[in-house]
Amino acid sequence: MVKKSEAQLIREMGDRLAALYDKPTAVDEAGGYYTKDVFAMIEEHGIEQVMRDLLEFLDGDAIQDFVNHMANKEG
Repeated sequence: MVKKSEAQLIREMGDRLAALYDKPTAVDEAGGYYTKDVFAMIEEHGIEQVMRDLLEFLDGDAIQDFVNHMANKEG
């Protein structure tokens, strides 16, 4: 038996969920599966270095969306 990758399993779960609701599903926020590598980098290199590199890498729109999201969350 061939072992499925995490990505394949997640895709299959999404397909099953979509079938339950009879409509397509989409991921519009990163989390869990997508952020686990970032948390691993933080553990290895420290939050300051990872945040500095992340902010240098992200484009202005992504940073502004985050700032707006957090402002709305706090308000």
